[in-house]
Amino acid sequence: MKVLKIKDVAAAAGVSSGTASKVLTGNGAAYQVSASTIERVQRLAKELGYVPNIAARNLRLQRTGQIGVVLEEVMANEGSVDLELGDFRLSAFASVRRTFDGAIMAGLSDAARRHQLEAFVVYPKLNAAAHLEPNRFLDGRIDGLLIGRNPLKANDLIYRIDPARLPLVALWTQVVPEGVGFADADQFGGGVMAVQHLLELGHRKIAFFGSGIHSGVEHFILRHQGYETGLKAAGIDPKPEWHVSSTQKLLGLLRNENPVTAVFAETDTDAAAVARDVQRVGFRIPEDVSLIGFDDVFGADFIAGGLTTIYHPAQEMAAEGVKNLLALLAGSSVKDCRSIVPTRVVKRHTTVPVDR
Repeated sequence: MKVLKIKDVAAAAGVSSGTASKVLTGNGAAYQVSASTIERVQRLAKELGYVPNIAARNLRLQRTGQIGVVLEEVMANEGSVDLELGDFRLSAFASVRRTFDGAIMAGLSDAARRHQLEAFVVYPKLNAAAHLEPNRFLDGRIDGLLIGRNPLKANDLIYRIDPARLPLVALWTQVVPEGVGFADADQFGGGVMAVQHLLELGHRKIAFFGSGIHSGVEHFILRHQGYETGLKAAGIDPKPEWHVSSTQKLLGLLRNENPVTAVFAETDTDAAAVARDVQRVGFRIPEDVSLIGFDDVFGADFIAGGLTTIYHPAQEMAAEGVKNLLALLAGSSVKDCRSIVPTRVVKRHTTVPVDR
């Protein structure tokens, strides 16, 4: 079977090979090729069954048409977060991260369709025992690399690859070296939103449950900062004793003569632990205490009859990361390739007006 070339389409359309090439690479209008000629070339190319030689085009452009993706593993025994919830929380977090990984892959697929991206090269997950060598990504098979970080610990891979040699965009972080783009969910803004939602319901004594600023974890620090900012914007001084990292301490706040009336848990996993332990001793959610989480993980609608939470846009973040990496490859400045994707409140049944 004969392999059709651009010159065959050009001959059928009665135009030069150069004109046919401009049309079939989508640049006809830019070179002022008439609309009727563009329509004729495209129609005949389709009728003849012409298929562009992607490999040849990429060779001319010195591009592969592929970008790489590497995600880091979250292991259940990584003790980076010092909470009294211990292994239960870390194991649950690892399960949640796997759910997020699925959302990230869905976002990559969406972006591939939207940007007509030819392929992703998905590298094995990184973990503490097996660091991938930077040179592995510099073998010419990809044009750029997306690196999904582990939120529980620092990511050193983005510091070991020179972005001048391989364009880089980090997912799930806003702390990157010079020259590296990023895409992350609005962790800080989500914290502010959680508090604003509770304030709108009349709550003024709002506890924060989680590690927050003491965790050393970027996202948890930002969520806690959002919590404090939201309270201060309403003229409320966040009391140090309102920040707790164990349900035992939270129960002390609920049994106080002047109890807190609402809790913002820094993750849905934490919210599940709160719901379990406060209900076990007789407190009702939401009648006695309103509860809001963060992440909107799969199953959040089963926590305490339906957890109100902050949606974590992992899928949208991944798609934004692809867009930023393609922009870097097209010559955009790094500062224009750093994005924070908005969150939103998902209202369910665990938050009600304070005087209900």
